[in-house]
Amino acid sequence: MKKKTIFTALLFMAATPILAHNDGMECFSETVEYNNNESNIETKNFWNNCFVSVGAGPQVYFGDHDRQRKFGERISPALDIALGKWFTPVIGVRLMYSGLSAKGATQNGAYQSGGPISGKPWHGYWLSEQKFKYFDFHVDAMFNVTNLFWRENDDCIYDLSPYAGIGVARVTDKPKNVNVIGHLGLMNSFRINEDIDVNLDLRSAFINDGFDGETGGRGSDFMLTLSLGLTYKF
Repeated sequence: MKKKTIFTALLFMAATPILAHNDGMECFSETVEYNNNESNIETKNFWNNCFVSVGAGPQVYFGDHDRQRKFGERISPALDIALGKWFTPVIGVRLMYSGLSAKGATQNGAYQSGGPISGKPWHGYWLSEQKFKYFDFHVDAMFNVTNLFWRENDDCIYDLSPYAGIGVARVTDKPKNVNVIGHLGLMNSFRINEDIDVNLDLRSAFINDGFDGETGGRGSDFMLTLSLGLTYKF
């Protein structure tokens, strides 16, 4: 019995400094932050790293007969409105509305907006001016290559983000037309402050031949857009 008592005392004396040392070790501690209501653990806000963008600029549609019309006459206004989120410093996604109108040339009279194009017959048929209203909803996957190579350098005021996306485009003039549309683009962002960027968005769109009412055997029609706008970051 005496031996057991001595052994227990020695064991307690040996364990005391170890327990005291462990009590101060940070690797075993866990910090939990609380909000104003102390009964609830504070969670990360979903809106962190989200953004809203608005932009406008010129765009040009490339259809079957459009090259027969002067390039300057084919320029039409474009409007962009987007809501997006960066899941990491490199990978993000956005949902965007794009649209307003497109101009071109028509042989069969689809979406005719004016008179004949002077001196531009095609296989014996005169071409006429064309204009149609449309909108396009698309989802884009974005890749910030600036953050990929420079690791979120706080001194960097420029970001380059290539992106690719897919969506649905619809002509709202009669006859109405709906097609799947694909996008490739470059988003150039210039930081004004922590909350606001100025954006220069260069985008190309690929859509089924016939979206403009003209079918000429091409694989697809093409649209080029240059949009200047602002982004607000949450």
